[in-house]
Amino acid sequence: MSDTPSPRAARSRERLLRAATDLLVESGPRGVTVDAVAEASGVAKSTLYRQWSSRDDMLIDVVRCNIPALTQPNLTDGFESALRWYVNDGAATLADPEWSRIIPAMMSLQVTMPAVAACIEIDRTSKTATLRTIVDLGIEEGILPADIDVEMASRILFGPLVYSSLLGDQDQLDKLAVEVVDRFLAPYAV
Repeated sequence: MSDTPSPRAARSRERLLRAATDLLVESGPRGVTVDAVAEASGVAKSTLYRQWSSRDDMLIDVVRCNIPALTQPNLTDGFESALRWYVNDGAATLADPEWSRIIPAMMSLQVTMPAVAACIEIDRTSKTATLRTIVDLGIEEGILPADIDVEMASRILFGPLVYSSLLGDQDQLDKLAVEVVDRFLAPYAV
């Protein structure tokens, strides 16, 4: 027997995830009940329970499905190009209306659900590892000091973008990405 769900089951799962995501954004975690998700999606509760054993499992899946995929930068053009591309990619993700509407709900969920916090931490760790690769290239090229703190660099580079996104300034993120990288690199300019 195949592990691949039938097209009908896949469609039902997508409708359930969409309904759960919408309810999470509109009403917060308390608004995401099995009854509400089933009603909003038009999918039976029994189908929901075939997908997830509990509401919490469904919420964890909602978070997993909404975290943007990590895109790897091209390192062959050098450190600065890779850094600018990576920060611009992050800005584009934060400018996406879908992502910007769910990020506050995800931040709320991670406080009350350790499994959601773990899921978000796995994503952050993965993205920090990618930044580490870019920073290592900057060290190798002699642009960055060998003792640079990658966690701090991540906060400096992406903190302003996240903040701006939360304020609703998605249309300014591309310009802000350029400014953030310029200011990050300024102390290291020769």
